[in-house]
Amino acid sequence: MRSRPLPVTVAAILLALFSVLNLLAPLFPTEGIPADVVYLAVVVGVAGPLGAAGLWRLRKWGLWLTTVVSALHILSAAPGVAFAPNAALQAAAAVGVVVPALIIVLVVGLPSSRRAFAASS
Repeated sequence: MRSRPLPVTVAAILLALFSVLNLLAPLFPTEGIPADVVYLAVVVGVAGPLGAAGLWRLRKWGLWLTTVVSALHILSAAPGVAFAPNAALQAAAAVGVVVPALIIVLVVGLPSSRRAFAASS
């Protein structure tokens, strides 16, 4: 049985938790946020747990899905850092950029993670 590196475990847990928050996005106050961004958050929230499960099982498709989901989240949250209507939403957008970037670094940027997924091929 393959051993899952700690960075991959942390990334899978972060992605799963962040995805749950994305699924709840329509329940938060969304005035001033374009509807497309809210819909994209829900889509990312649905795809995120699938990517987290793939990461947890060290599947190559989980790595790719996680990378795509995280990149989409960064792209949807980045404009909010500068253009959100209030400071709370700007802070949430900043977190929405930093956490997915951290997830990408954990699964793609660290040698132990790359070795784990290379061994799973």
